[in-house]
Amino acid sequence: MVLRALIALIALLLPHAQVRAQPHVHWRHSLSLGRPDSGTLVRGVRFPEQGTTFFTWDPILHRSPDRPWRRYGNERLVRIVLRVVDAYGRAHPHAPRVGIGDFSRPQGGYFGPKHASHQNGLDVDVYYPRLDRRERPPIRAAQIDRPLAQDLLDRFLAAGAVKIFVGPNTRLTGPRRIVGVLANHDNHMHVRIAAP
Repeated sequence: MVLRALIALIALLLPHAQVRAQPHVHWRHSLSLGRPDSGTLVRGVRFPEQGTTFFTWDPILHRSPDRPWRRYGNERLVRIVLRVVDAYGRAHPHAPRVGIGDFSRPQGGYFGPKHASHQNGLDVDVYYPRLDRRERPPIRAAQIDRPLAQDLLDRFLAAGAVKIFVGPNTRLTGPRRIVGVLANHDNHMHVRIAAP
């Protein structure tokens, strides 16, 4: 009740300000154990299925939203992704929402043949924005809005990503010790953060 009154007051005082509703997240302290390719997640936090600046995508069913059991991450990773996509959305108000793919399973562990990692809640797949603004992954690298994709990558770097994999045809760049080229990443970047 108090929050609604505060939002209404802000809207009255700043009539041209855009007030964004944050999606509901059940926050709890998480532990990421082991390695990204051989680990577990304790008390994972489920990423919301969509928000004003993002949507989720299921790469197996080829639809939005991504299934809930594929959207669990370390609390720190979930916070970083929400902060990055919110800042990106404010910087590019006419850009399409950011596509967010798989995180980890609720308790981490083996994710399936499409993921060599994603096991301890520190990895997330982020789809590149498309030139045609469609809310789905690009099929070819030529469909990527490269300036927007580079800005998104740079924001994850600034947020503390320790590894980002991009596709060989994306022409996206960053520090070599962090940004690497990897096959099968022409439609998304794979972002990894350090364990808290």
